Parts: sequence; C-alpha cells; structure tokens
Amino acid sequence: MTWRRALESFLRQRLPAADAVRVEAAWHLPRGASNTTLALDLRVECEGTVSELPCVLRVQREHGLLAPYDVLREHRVLRALDRAGIPVPRPLWAAPRCDGIEAPFFLMLRVEGRSLPAFWYPSGGPELEAIAAQLAAIHALDWRRAGLGFLASADAPRDPLACDLAAWRTRAAARGLEGHPLLVALGEVLRRQRPRDLRLALLHGDPNPGNFLLRGEQVAAVVDWELAALGDPRSDLGFYAALQTLFFAPPAVPGVTPLSLAYEGVTGAPLGDLAYFEALGLYKLAIVMAGSGGWGGFFTARETIERRLCELLGPRWAA
Repeated sequence: MTWRRALESFLRQRLPAADAVRVEAAWHLPRGASNTTLALDLRVECEGTVSELPCVLRVQREHGLLAPYDVLREHRVLRALDRAGIPVPRPLWAAPRCDGIEAPFFLMLRVEGRSLPAFWYPSGGPELEAIAAQLAAIHALDWRRAGLGFLASADAPRDPLACDLAAWRTRAAARGLEGHPLLVALGEVLRRQRPRDLRLALLHGDPNPGNFLLRGEQVAAVVDWELAALGDPRSDLGFYAALQTLFFAPPAVPGVTPLSLAYEGVTGAPLGDLAYFEALGLYKLAIVMAGSGGWGGFFTARETIERRLCELLGPRWAA
C-alpha cells in the first residue's frame, strides 16, 4: 500500500460521514526539514458537496540533526497553542502509526504566507517588529493554564535551565556525547555563571525569522515547534544569536542581534546577560553539529564555537 492510499484510509476512519477522501496533490516543503514534511491538497466528498482541504503532513524520522524526534509531542504543543490563541497551523489528526505509514505522524492545516530569510531582514521595520512582538507574546503565555506543563523537566520542573536543557541532554546522550570535554566544560560554566533572574516561560526553541509566516506586515502563523521547551525567554534570543555566529557572522555585540533589539523595542524592557544566552545557544548547536554526519561536521564548527566562547565568557572560560 502506498503512503497516499494509507493516509486516505486513515482519514476515512476519522471522517466516517465522508463519501470519499483523496490526496489530490503532494509536494515536499523546504521548511521543517528535520522531519519529513509534505504539503497536501485533500479532496473530501460528502453528500454531493466537495471540500478542498490544504494540509501539511509531518512524518517522524528516526535519524537526523535533532534526533531523537517526537512529532506527537509537537502535535500536542500545537493543540495547546491553538486553544490558547497563538497563531499556529491548526492541528488535525495524529497517530503513532497506521497501516502503510510505519512511523508517528500528524496532519495540520496549511497556512499560506511568506517568511523572511533566516539571516536577512531590514534593520528594524514593521515586519521584524511584528515577529518580535509575536515572540514576546509566546514568552508571556501562561503555559501552565495552556496545558503545557508536560514540557517541564521531570527532574527539576521549576528550574529554567534544567527545563531548557532537558531535551538537549537527551540528544547528547543519543549521540554518546555526555562525556565530551567541550560539552562537559561548557555545561559546568553555564551552571556556575547562570544569571540570578532566570524565569520559566514558553520557548519556541528556534525563533529565526524563517519560522514566522507573514501576511503583509503581520504574523499569520508560527511554525516548526519541535524544539519547544520551557526556559528563560532570553534563551530563544541567544539561540538565534548562536545560529548567526555559526552560520552567518558573529554579532558585533555579544548576544545582540536585530531580533533582540526589536524585542527590546516592543517590550520596552532591556535584556541582560545576552552573552550568556548566546553561549547557551552554542552549547545546543555543538550537539547539533556533532550529529550532522558524524564528528567531521562538529570539528569543522568546533574552532568557531570555542573562539566565540572565549569572547562571550572570557579566555579562561573552560578553567
């Protein structure tokens, strides 16, 4: 059975009143590359009425940059956010498997919009302000009331740093990296130098501008929630600064990017300790790079990471 026929059979069970359900078209989407992500046009016929349903199918991969994956967790996050009024693609059905699709998957409605390139945007401007304002709204969400308490660390549910790093430590363990000198030394420094004003908030996990779909100058939807976690809001901004360091150019001021400046502008509150949070983002990216085709990818990035850590934490950061 092809995956199309398998999905149609699955949907007929979920839509028993429908006379027919067909996948009319399917194509791969460029974003959401960690898991298999397909755009679908569904045709649903019911008592002579035909409805077109634009959807996205996410199928879990076993291996990849951010493995181990959990698309059912992402679906659960989307359901909570949709109920809470955060603009996300509306989640539909999910399953751990079905006949013909032997991996966890979920369907959501497709949102049309455009996104800014990850490392290009006007300095300031209404689009960046809209993205920053939406990110601030995510951070301000009452995640307990929204039903997102399951994101907390089982070992230390009230510790922002432990909650933030829980999934990353799982990834490191899956790669056999727990004892790697760079990660061990950096982990100790991050624990020792943690800011005293850490607080728990919902994190997107990867708030680069490409994950915000725009219509005009407004955010229509925020996508790719596989890294959602709880932690200090500045962790999101630090992760973006770390991405910029590794894949574009290091921020001239540690931790400070056009996104963080726009965030300060829309919230009216200054952000402190951004150098620390960029270092926290580099800790995560070191784990990602170690999983990108083996140690070769990691060694290519390691010099950049270690050089930047000296700028962020001081020349003897590993001491």
